[in-house]
Amino acid sequence: MRTYNKRIGFLMSSEYLKPTGGVGQFAKSLCNLMAAHNIKVDIITDKEPHDMGFAKSITPYVITPNLNKKNNLTYSEHQKIFSHGDSFCYERIANFRNAIIRAMSSNMYDALICNTYETVHLAATIGMSKYIQMIGYTHLESQIFKDTSNPFLEDVNEMMRVQLTHSSITVGTQSKFNQLQFNNAYELPIPLPEQELLEEHHKPREGVLFIGRYEPGKKPDVYVDLIRQTGLPARVITSDNGYEAFEKAFKKAGITDYKILSEVVGVEKVDFITSCRVAFNPSVVESYGIAFLEQLTQMPTVVFENMRWTNNFNGKYFYTCNKKNMATVVTDLYNKFDSASSWYAIGALEHTQQMHSTIFSKWNKCFSEFTPVYTGGNSAGILDHTTIKYKDYIDSLERTTVSLKDDLDSIYNNSGKFRKIYTDTDTYLTKDPSFEPSDEEASGLGLFEGL
Repeated sequence: MRTYNKRIGFLMSSEYLKPTGGVGQFAKSLCNLMAAHNIKVDIITDKEPHDMGFAKSITPYVITPNLNKKNNLTYSEHQKIFSHGDSFCYERIANFRNAIIRAMSSNMYDALICNTYETVHLAATIGMSKYIQMIGYTHLESQIFKDTSNPFLEDVNEMMRVQLTHSSITVGTQSKFNQLQFNNAYELPIPLPEQELLEEHHKPREGVLFIGRYEPGKKPDVYVDLIRQTGLPARVITSDNGYEAFEKAFKKAGITDYKILSEVVGVEKVDFITSCRVAFNPSVVESYGIAFLEQLTQMPTVVFENMRWTNNFNGKYFYTCNKKNMATVVTDLYNKFDSASSWYAIGALEHTQQMHSTIFSKWNKCFSEFTPVYTGGNSAGILDHTTIKYKDYIDSLERTTVSLKDDLDSIYNNSGKFRKIYTDTDTYLTKDPSFEPSDEEASGLGLFEGL
């Protein structure tokens, strides 16, 4: 049986638990990074994910609010009320609250990473921040900067930023540039989701690559216009919805040489990326840009000039343009870098490799600088045991719903008197220095949604 040194809950909206988009890619890469350093990551979400295949590629289990998904709150009323200018969805917050309690009914956690802005509110107010490190991660540009273009009401954008100033929240962000926008934050970089992109790939290359959904902030129309102007082959990685939109746009523009992949991960994604010669990323709204890092690591990549988000990256390894000269810039790079070797000689791949090698140490520094508070006496029920599986103890309380104050607070407050051992499905508390769990407990499957 594999055991782990820590257990982390990664809070993310189910709608983003898919391969296309930065959040799903972040979830995948974070789980892989932490597992490589003996830390277990549980994904905790507000609803059952739609993309089961991708979810299973990350983890065999995803913790949702209820076993019966019909008991989860819907978001239809919220969508009607905020049809123009979005706000905090309190139904989603309630679903996340129930999912967190359900997760805590089976396992103990050293940290919760809030990758959905609505979960930052929960992390700050459930009363467990003395014991669990609550990390508010800056998924949205509007959590960092005031002057952004986004679907949220102005007051909501302000509240997103105010949440991150709460004393219970540890702020984590993707880059040194983003970190400097805060008084006290940790640089917690996103690992590359596909590790094979950290290797050299020598093969014939052709086409101009675009990675992203077909939505206004990504400027797919500008990419289509670029292809029309240059006549170069189009190569696209997008979502299922984006596939149809790009195909329609290409046909309307008279473009026939194109290849589109949707919701792709793993070897197929790596092979596709490394078969392209130049990348074009005209996006105007990013909090970071993991797709951009994937692109510039493997090929010359072009972005619009004066984009704030590109300050997250080393300017030596990408190129800028504007709408007037974009066709010339891309064509010139396409002709100049006609092989993988010619791009690798620039040093972008080596730079990404070096950066990647430091990522875990930055995360580990953040974890290590949080100290849980243990002030328990000697009367808590958990202290009657020398060794016990956490879930068995919770079940022995015979609660319909566990109480944060009466149950969880008491356990966490006294957990410093035990050695904690984490497995894929369970948490063990023991005072026995020689104890090691022997095999997986079937009861561990009771809490988790089997995918």
